[in-house]
Amino acid sequence: MKILVTGSKGFLGKNLVHSLRSKGYDDILEFTLESSGEDLIRYCRECDFVFHLAGVNRPKDVSEFMTGNKGLTEEVTRLLSENGNAVPFLLSSSIQAGLNNDYGISKREAENVVFAYGRDNDVPVYVYRFPNLFGRWSQPNYNTVIATFCHNIARGLEIRIDDREKVLPLAYVDDVTGQFLRILETGIKFPPGEFVTFPPSLIYERKLGYIADTLMRFRDFLASGKEPELKDGFEEKLYETYRSFIPEE
Repeated sequence: MKILVTGSKGFLGKNLVHSLRSKGYDDILEFTLESSGEDLIRYCRECDFVFHLAGVNRPKDVSEFMTGNKGLTEEVTRLLSENGNAVPFLLSSSIQAGLNNDYGISKREAENVVFAYGRDNDVPVYVYRFPNLFGRWSQPNYNTVIATFCHNIARGLEIRIDDREKVLPLAYVDDVTGQFLRILETGIKFPPGEFVTFPPSLIYERKLGYIADTLMRFRDFLASGKEPELKDGFEEKLYETYRSFIPEE
């Protein structure tokens, strides 16, 4: 089975490729910023399933939102159809697609492209709207505030919190890739135009202040040569994330 993963070098893409390989999937077509248009044409001709994770969330110009989110999605679905290779298609979108800012509108337009591709070709499509994701291989000052906190606290740098009471909806990247593998392996279908709901039990709502305080507690325990006590599943996942940011030395 040949699996196309766009954005395979990004935070979510890198974790998904790792999960796929650990499950024995070794024929993975990775589309990255370094890939060519010819690469994408070939991948769309050969693949059996698409995980479309590539996108733009911090552009230099707002026009890049549409190009990188809707435009690339249109290109991938068009190439699949033109190659007569209409295959199941999973899109990683964002809860911000429900907002009317430039980013949200571009993600919503990408969702519509995928739903239309599914209807026109009578193939399963899976569109997720994710909250903030956290986990290993996320980039500080780019992917998530948790990555920034982990990076800075592990290095003795200051962190900035504008509102300690602000609540963030969060999902752990391993839980996300686990859902992706379930989709891939079961071939479950959803009604046309229907979003795939990420399990509410795997969404954590935590205050910024609590997250920062917990990470500092992890730092202090490790500095004393002890393992911290972990109160729940969220703290276990947050601890694994923090450990991944500790400098090797």
